[in-house]
Amino acid sequence: MHYVRLKGPPKINVVADGIKTSVTFEVANDLGDDLLAPTDPVGITVKAYAESSPYANVSCSLIERSPLEWERGHRVMKPIFKLPPKIENAIAGGDSVSLSIGPANPELAADSIYNILKSSIKDRKHGAHGLISTATVGLSGPDVDNDASLRQILLSGRGEPAQYLIIGEQIGHSIARHIWDGGLVSLSAIAGTFKFPELETSQSSCMKKLHEILTQEDGVNVLELGCGVGILGVGLCAVYPKGMGDCTILMTDCDDAERGARSNMGRLHQQRSGSNLGYAQVMYENLDWNHGCQGRFGSKVQDRRWDIIMLSDCTYNADSIPALVGTLSAVHKQNKGFDPDDGAFATTVFLATKPRHDDELVLFDMMAAEDWTVRDKLILLLPVLGRESETVEMYLFEKV
Repeated sequence: MHYVRLKGPPKINVVADGIKTSVTFEVANDLGDDLLAPTDPVGITVKAYAESSPYANVSCSLIERSPLEWERGHRVMKPIFKLPPKIENAIAGGDSVSLSIGPANPELAADSIYNILKSSIKDRKHGAHGLISTATVGLSGPDVDNDASLRQILLSGRGEPAQYLIIGEQIGHSIARHIWDGGLVSLSAIAGTFKFPELETSQSSCMKKLHEILTQEDGVNVLELGCGVGILGVGLCAVYPKGMGDCTILMTDCDDAERGARSNMGRLHQQRSGSNLGYAQVMYENLDWNHGCQGRFGSKVQDRRWDIIMLSDCTYNADSIPALVGTLSAVHKQNKGFDPDDGAFATTVFLATKPRHDDELVLFDMMAAEDWTVRDKLILLLPVLGRESETVEMYLFEKV
């Protein structure tokens, strides 16, 4: 999958005949180390939105002298646009105005869990094109954050009002503060079990087992390790339906991820007002695996027995895998301490990863050495524009 990534915040320039804006961006993979190299040029569209009264819901495509196309060999695009009068008036009035940059062809847009899942299913059957994730960024207004861009992912099932998960990322190249493929695809697979149960991904034995754990009548406690910007934990909270048992999600990561994770928790909280978006409780606490593998946890981790531990895109750095596996086993040991006589209790781990190199395979040997067994797995193809498909692998581990 590819992502539109801004190189910096958009700029506004007042000229004699109005207002111009410029934006600099690239189209790259999740790590930002491989630029899109399509066989055929890919059209890019830039849209402006005025989000406040009296120009609520005003949107328009911005037009350059020639159509924007990302071609093989491109490294960056720097378009300049003359803003239309309604957008100029919104800026002059202090209203919130934003830009979105994404593929002109909606079939290429990674803008919904349904599109992401269908792309994988089509790829397995008869080939499919890869997807590009649109970026949205504030241009003007009281809430503009020059350090963040947003990704909006449609969660709704058929016949439901449109509801979006909005996740903020840091503008620039801090890979720890961006969405990665494993998190986005695994969230889509989990959300699909609630929103699109008829899809093949939702009918897989792995997703059925996971769905059963998440929807226990007596509630479920979910601990996420290495949450990053929160795509998996915040996304699960957003899609968790009314009428299930209580669901508590605790996202954890190193302290440098805290700001981004909490910001996205705040965005979800704002969206929830007056909506049916998410019926789970989500929290955050710092957790360094070098401490976790020694059983040193914060008060929130210590407070509950965790039915399932979730993580995505956490195995790319082989040097950190021993501490990760040690932390998983330490959480299991804590779990068993809540009721030592409950011999039937098992800790489940849901792990999602996009394999990047063979060094990651040491995880499976280390998990086996700690008596974790693979209960099930699901491998989804991930089509990529201009390249061979990749995979996102999801595993359910269990330890009694």
